[in-house]
Amino acid sequence: MDIKDPIHGYIKLTGSEKKLLDSPQVQRLRRIRQLGLSSQVYPGATHTRFQHSLGVMYLASQFADSLNLGKSKKKEIRTAGLLHDTGHGPFSHASENVAEKRDIDHEDISCNVVDQLSEKITSDTERIKKIIKGELEIGQTVAGDIDADRIDYLMRDAHNSGLNHGQIEADTIINFSEIDSRRLVHRFKSTQALESLFTARLHNTKSLYKHHTSQIAEKMLEKAFESMLNQGLEIMDLMRMNDYKAHNKLLSSEGSAKELYSRIMDRNLHKRGVTLDQEDLSRQELEILEKENEKQIEKEIIDKTQVDEAEVIVKKPDTPSKADTDVKIKKDGSVRDFSEVSPMPEALHEASWRDVNIAVYCSKRQDIRHRRRFKTDYNG
Repeated sequence: MDIKDPIHGYIKLTGSEKKLLDSPQVQRLRRIRQLGLSSQVYPGATHTRFQHSLGVMYLASQFADSLNLGKSKKKEIRTAGLLHDTGHGPFSHASENVAEKRDIDHEDISCNVVDQLSEKITSDTERIKKIIKGELEIGQTVAGDIDADRIDYLMRDAHNSGLNHGQIEADTIINFSEIDSRRLVHRFKSTQALESLFTARLHNTKSLYKHHTSQIAEKMLEKAFESMLNQGLEIMDLMRMNDYKAHNKLLSSEGSAKELYSRIMDRNLHKRGVTLDQEDLSRQELEILEKENEKQIEKEIIDKTQVDEAEVIVKKPDTPSKADTDVKIKKDGSVRDFSEVSPMPEALHEASWRDVNIAVYCSKRQDIRHRRRFKTDYNG
């Protein structure tokens, strides 16, 4: 069976892979958008986890061929690539963030799906689950630093949103990869291609993933999900929904869940009441705030401003880590850190800090008026 993909061309599936593809667990991904509510800003960003999973399976297969893994391991990582996102909940990261606050990881749910589909899987399911979690050396091709997952979502997200931040040379990155001391490394010849990938990720992050309108919509949706859970919905029941089922559930809910979601649908979004970045706070203060409880900060603001709970939403800082570019390069027979052969990691790390902030979103700009007072109270 061949499937035509707009990113990778024709993707071939075996008979056993087609059975997995046709399972309800995988078909559900057709109804979960990859980028959640980003279509509020980029109307073309309506592609799904289903499309992405096919792309990851394809690129994982390319890694297998480049690394000469053999038929058995190739089948394992193709299956892991296809199933790796089956644990995602509705609207992708909005439900994932809510689940993580309850110590539920979407990768664990994906592994449960592997168990559910064990009769259709012709490879070792325990190894497939380990690959999904990145625990085997070949698992780094699906869940590693530079893997099939990351390459596909960067290419696919940019393509569908209409962004053009340069080509990602997937073939070069994959063909110059190898396993050294049980770690996936990249030969020096692929340095420029890796630099292009990280640059594309920076631009995608700034323009797409962290666009302030998308972030406001996502945080409003998170708060709506929290309201439904407070009304008695079980978290695993939420995570098993697709976007359409969650849509109907939200609109039939009581109180702030319905109100917030209805406003999202009408694009009547909260506004930025206060945003504090490096001009207002030190990096250390932003790192401290990242560890704070958003609900506690919201409560303190609500107590001081006397507004309704649904009217104020806090987004904590998301500070960059140098581990984000923790890639190993093989040059002259030795394995080195990426930063030893390229100035790009340090430059990208510094550039990432430009967009770090703590933000307070509110339904009316006048809800939060005292910027200086807020800075004094919440600078860590």
